[in-house]
Amino acid sequence: MPLQSVPIRDVCISSPFWAKIRRCARVSTIPSIIESQKAEGHWNCLEWKEGHRIQPHAFWDSDIYKTVEAACNFLISDPDEDMLRIVEETVDMIRKAQHPDGYLNSFYTVRGVKDRWTNLRDMHELYCLGHLYEATVAYERLTGSGRLLEVVRKSMQHLDSIFGRDEGKKRGYPGHQEIEIGLLRIFEATGDDLALKLAKYFIFERGTQDADGHTYFDHEAFARGADPYDGLGSEVKGWFHGPRDYAYNQAARPFCEQTEVQGHSVRAMYYYTAVTELVRLEAASDPKVAKCKQNLQLLWRDLVDRKIYVTGAIGSYRQNEGFGKAFVLNDLEMEGCYGETCAAFALIIWCQKMLQLHLKSEYADVMENCLYNGFLGAVSADGQAFYYQNVLRDKTGEPKKRERWFGVACCPPNVARLLGSLGTLVFSTCNDSCGSLVAIHLYLQSDFVSAEKGLKVSMTTEMPWAGSITIKVEGSTRLALRIPDWVENQDYLCSIKGELKDGYLYIPAVANAEVHLSLPTRPYRLYAHPETGKNQVCIRRGPLVYCLEAVDNDGIDIDHIALVDDETPQEAAPMSIATMDNVVPLHVTGRELARVAVANAPSRLYGPKAWEYDSQLLRLTAIPYFLRANREGNGAMRVWIPRLNVA
Repeated sequence: MPLQSVPIRDVCISSPFWAKIRRCARVSTIPSIIESQKAEGHWNCLEWKEGHRIQPHAFWDSDIYKTVEAACNFLISDPDEDMLRIVEETVDMIRKAQHPDGYLNSFYTVRGVKDRWTNLRDMHELYCLGHLYEATVAYERLTGSGRLLEVVRKSMQHLDSIFGRDEGKKRGYPGHQEIEIGLLRIFEATGDDLALKLAKYFIFERGTQDADGHTYFDHEAFARGADPYDGLGSEVKGWFHGPRDYAYNQAARPFCEQTEVQGHSVRAMYYYTAVTELVRLEAASDPKVAKCKQNLQLLWRDLVDRKIYVTGAIGSYRQNEGFGKAFVLNDLEMEGCYGETCAAFALIIWCQKMLQLHLKSEYADVMENCLYNGFLGAVSADGQAFYYQNVLRDKTGEPKKRERWFGVACCPPNVARLLGSLGTLVFSTCNDSCGSLVAIHLYLQSDFVSAEKGLKVSMTTEMPWAGSITIKVEGSTRLALRIPDWVENQDYLCSIKGELKDGYLYIPAVANAEVHLSLPTRPYRLYAHPETGKNQVCIRRGPLVYCLEAVDNDGIDIDHIALVDDETPQEAAPMSIATMDNVVPLHVTGRELARVAVANAPSRLYGPKAWEYDSQLLRLTAIPYFLRANREGNGAMRVWIPRLNVA
């Protein structure tokens, strides 16, 4: 039976680690985002009329909607009158911006509404609406006022009049997926069948071709006098990802014919998330939907087996902000390492949806890895600066600093959205013939309370720094406890015996009792996959990937070092980094490499004995990757480090 995500309001996160991060997002990140949007002059773009002297970007509306959603997610559990006032003022602006027929988009309102719906491939009309729909679900859960839901229903009626397979309608779909997720969230929240109808249409129409092999994107380009073979069309001629590259937005063929993860990472993850959610909601009643499940598994395997960084980040090509060939996972920005923050956000959400289809620890392992490593370090410790890309290495003198804002500012609001809804990732529930089940995916100190079931499940733990977990149940329920992939050889202890299945330990119904779980967080080495061509190693401890940063290794050139092979990293005394206390650093042993060897030897030839090295042993200090670039230093940082066999 599919699992259900728990509502935001039913989870209270008390983890000292995460509570500090979430508070920073609420009191610093969201206000900083709004301040930056106002400083850039586009926070009120929805108020502009045709001919306004400033021309909006195609995606500005979405930044506003995502910020509203993030604020509402926090307001559900943390009331704040000033933030609520901003939300309500923004809702007023959205309501006034909607056209009488239900259309809503600042780009075409200013540039000329006569051209709306003429370039779905390159513009973001449907994408922006998807974020409005997601924001509406959060806002209505907060207020129950119906003020945004009224806008959405009018918008959906407009979409239904424009798109579909009926005669006279456009058989189009978005160039950037997102509306599919928003529609399905509206459907689940309201039961509105029109939302489901539109979501199914957009998902299954994507990638279809006519008898001549043309897609809808070809036909709309012809209609506006553009050449679909000429980059992205006349509006943005010569853009980077080549002519008629519909794999870029996963539209080269219908979903059930796709077996390889290709194209823009965020679009792909949004698409797969929507399909996964549709399968959860409709597979039992619609055979066409049920067929999608096998393809989801094929795409998942291609992603996690061949195209994901050790940090859980995805997208290795700057050219398309997306996926390249299998095992092409470079470290440096100049080599193509991308790892967009939005893609990490989207992968986490896809993992959450896959868990609801099938309770399998692999989905939660990837989710946790991406959350702590590929995602968390994208925001600075003060919550006011962000990474768009998340590279795995910076060379000396070439620091990649976080920025307060971007011309394309999709990432900062997504950071706030996820941190506001973090509680929904921790638990899932279901009821079947055996009664209530609570699945725990992430171990962070928190309480889940279901008044309807008369149930409270509380976790006490110091994760991610220590792996001792106490789970207290008030009421009665079965439990499914994830055993993470970083627990070696199933070396865990649980005070109550259970059955291990697909990486979850199933505990029989417990009532008003405590369960004690021990998950050793010993540091260990992780070796690069041979197909990557790297003879390198990285260091992990529990769910955290570690890196070497110059500021912790004074006088050592970490651009030219290697680690002594097979030596176990050692835990050092806890330290503070920026606002984070009790950080557990690690000590490892290495040697300095001769630069001539590094400069002249092709990376594929780097073998354990190919190096020239200094005889002096170096004690190196590694810190969690998410805490990188929060202190002054020369900029050098690396996750992957060459291996050195000195025997």
